Amino acid sequence: MGKLFHTEWYKLFHEKIFWIISVVTVLFNILVFSGSSILNQPGYFALIECMKKEIATAMIACIYGGISLGGDFAGRTFYHGLMTGKSRSSVIIAKSIVFALATDVLLFLFPFLLTLTCTIRNGWGSAVPAESTLHIVGILAALALLGFAVSSVSLLAAVCFRDVGRTIGIPIALYFVMILLLNSPYSSAFFRILPIGLMILAADGTVSPAYGALLGVLWFALLSAVSTLTFRRAELR
Repeated sequence: MGKLFHTEWYKLFHEKIFWIISVVTVLFNILVFSGSSILNQPGYFALIECMKKEIATAMIACIYGGISLGGDFAGRTFYHGLMTGKSRSSVIIAKSIVFALATDVLLFLFPFLLTLTCTIRNGWGSAVPAESTLHIVGILAALALLGFAVSSVSLLAAVCFRDVGRTIGIPIALYFVMILLLNSPYSSAFFRILPIGLMILAADGTVSPAYGALLGVLWFALLSAVSTLTFRRAELR
């Protein structure tokens, strides 16, 4: 398993598309917030505003997921670990964890930079008491785990469809469905269930960080388990 993780990390850091998409997400969000007064706001407010726009960043991250994961299947590089005698479960677990961490970078690089800048300039804000450092850490942990859940959507699409186009297109289509659900008469319920909605609620304090983290873990575990079972039963081609 250690060699699989090493291989995946090496691939990630030498993957030009990852760095390109990282820059694109930052530039896209700079464009989104250009002309606003966000830099005059405290860090807490900046974080909440970023989370409200996060679904668009998630769609950009789907492009990376399609090119990276879908490309691995299309180019048959996904099977290299199997050729060294590793089990299918080990291969997919290593791939899913490294991809989840890469997705977190894509999702939260700009929010981190903006929140840090606003906090240095204007302070964190009064919504969370200054002494509640543990609560702030909890929010960040919850967001990271919800990002893991977001990454597992692309992973499942890659395992099911094994090509670049559908691995990009299907998750993006699902996010458009989520937008409709989050703006439906039952939006309050969907906000508390869907990871992309929980990012907002965990950030603004509507739900506890523990609840956000729990749902993030459950979604990631569920979709990763389905991906693993699908990959284990799939016919290699």
